Amino acid sequence: MSEPLWGVREVENLTEGDVLDGAFECLRRIWQREDALDGKVVAGREYRTRLLECELTRQYPGLYDDLVGQVGNHPLTELDDGCGVIMDALSLREGFQLERELSEEFDWEVSFDWAAVEALPTETEFIADAWFGANGGKQASMKHDDVAYLGEPEVPQLPGTDPEYVWSRFPDKRLHSAQEGKYTITELREVYEEAKDLLIEIVNESAHDEFLVTSDHGYVNFSGNNPYRLSEEHEEILKDKFSGRFREVENSGLLRKLEEDDITVRNDDYFMVRGHYDWTTRSASSKITHGGVSLTEVMTPALSIKTNEVSV
Repeated sequence: MSEPLWGVREVENLTEGDVLDGAFECLRRIWQREDALDGKVVAGREYRTRLLECELTRQYPGLYDDLVGQVGNHPLTELDDGCGVIMDALSLREGFQLERELSEEFDWEVSFDWAAVEALPTETEFIADAWFGANGGKQASMKHDDVAYLGEPEVPQLPGTDPEYVWSRFPDKRLHSAQEGKYTITELREVYEEAKDLLIEIVNESAHDEFLVTSDHGYVNFSGNNPYRLSEEHEEILKDKFSGRFREVENSGLLRKLEEDDITVRNDDYFMVRGHYDWTTRSASSKITHGGVSLTEVMTPALSIKTNEVSV
């Protein structure tokens, strides 16, 4: 008997509360299991993630409207003290693992939730600008005295401000190896472990005892089977009109057709591909991508860590 996408608890969240919070609990069901990032398991978990989103959009047609409506007002912008840690492209997949493992391995108070990205499309340049006025990307945020940028998996002296921010290039730097054919799905556990070790080092090197760990965006992994299907017509339009998963709006009947047929979402000046539609060739080495609108891209982890002694 196959594992259901949701149990009684998840159904209650979906039907009695906010649908996106219910979707979060369904993703927890998929990704919090101990072996979820292991090479022989990941493709199946990825398929279930895509199937979940596909089924939710069938039953809740306004899912993406709700998701886009949540964009902005990220908790990182409300940080008054402590340390905000931005792990580039850290997704909910890794977040559920961090919640479980850090709680087990350290005497820390750890809680986990989600937050929508600060800006769309889910490209770093837009979010860095929204968070830090860093037009030109995350490196530009280094001009701020309270932001440390980590381009390598090593922790320099941190700002020591209150609040302070640490923007890590990882795990995205490793995931981007997919662009060069250097990444395989069996390495996802290794990528996660490197990011986890870096996060622990950041916590240990910081003078703070409260941390908000999040990301600028999640990502879409196209490993394994995909329940999303494109007609030949839609695939040809996407190949012709999109070089990535978003593009600027223009007056085009073909682009309007994609929007009317629920393949893309329009937000301000951009069209973005919905869900997990994929038009890359089967031989493409790159399976990691972002820039569209999906649960795994737009719902970012919001992991709260308190390292001080917790009163009983």
